[in-house]
Amino acid sequence: MLLRCLLMKILKLIIVLSLIGIVLVAGCIGQREETKIPSKHGVIEMRVKISEKGENRYLVNVTIRNVGNASLRVALPIQFITLKFKLYKDSRELEYRGPVPTYLPLTESQTRVLDPGESLSRSYIVDLCWWNITKAGTYQLAVSYVTKNVASEIDFLRTEITIMQNVTAKSCH
Repeated sequence: MLLRCLLMKILKLIIVLSLIGIVLVAGCIGQREETKIPSKHGVIEMRVKISEKGENRYLVNVTIRNVGNASLRVALPIQFITLKFKLYKDSRELEYRGPVPTYLPLTESQTRVLDPGESLSRSYIVDLCWWNITKAGTYQLAVSYVTKNVASEIDFLRTEITIMQNVTAKSCH
């Protein structure tokens, strides 16, 4: 009887822990994308400022900051390589028709070691006519810093961060 009671308590504990695990995993999957990404080396934060320059052109300023406690090597935000842009209208991704760079593996000069609190910034012009904009309106520009599958012989933080902001576009046709 004592053994049966003990087995029932263990079974209840396993069930409770399983349910907690399921809730934690489901909670992580359902969370909105954040700008802070943990890694074995620390935590980085991405900030994006988008400024209209006219004629469907926007200046996109991207800042990557080490908000962790240890130094870490990061890939520079390089347009079309580690810095990707997507345009959405009503949650539908528009077809990209802009320039496509020649891709080469990253070299050490395309990475940088950031000490805790240190940041790096890059600015790029994004032309909304790179997408199939057929009518004027409000769109969502997604700016992604993606280093997960970037070819390189240099070891650096592998991550993905996306920030979306509204932009106003005119028809490109």
